[in-house]
Amino acid sequence: MIRIPLLYVRDKQFYVKQNGILRLLGNAVEVAKKLGGQYTLLHLIDLNLKKGNVANFDVYDKMTYFVHIQVECDNEKMAERLLKIKARVVLHLPTELPIEKWNERLLVGIVTGSEDASGVHDVILKNPTKEKTKKYKKKRIIVFENELEEKTKVWAVIFSPKP
Repeated sequence: MIRIPLLYVRDKQFYVKQNGILRLLGNAVEVAKKLGGQYTLLHLIDLNLKKGNVANFDVYDKMTYFVHIQVECDNEKMAERLLKIKARVVLHLPTELPIEKWNERLLVGIVTGSEDASGVHDVILKNPTKEKTKKYKKKRIIVFENELEEKTKVWAVIFSPKP
């Protein structure tokens, strides 16, 4: 099982959430280089992108040279740009985005257990149970650390690193 740090991106800076408050880690590229030595994949939530601002794209382009990233995204144009630089795109399923025309291996779906996950390579399963994991047995399953039950077989765990 691999561990994936959950990081927030705003204005080219990395943050972690601690007790509901965002704590600054520093310049996103520099922090990603340090974390790239410890982890193979980073899970990113872009706070600027949620507001429609794509200002952090150049940061993602630089990061993909030394670490794999997956970015939560519901914007079609930004998703296509991320896929061009070989970044993984995380989508809430079901989605209106045209995932059938994109490379499935770079797509990750966020599911609660009842959604169809065809068209994505991995799933982030919310509130996992053994029954839910059986439904997605042909996918690599990722869960959040605080929702992980003992003896649940998963491919990866997303966790919030210490500031």
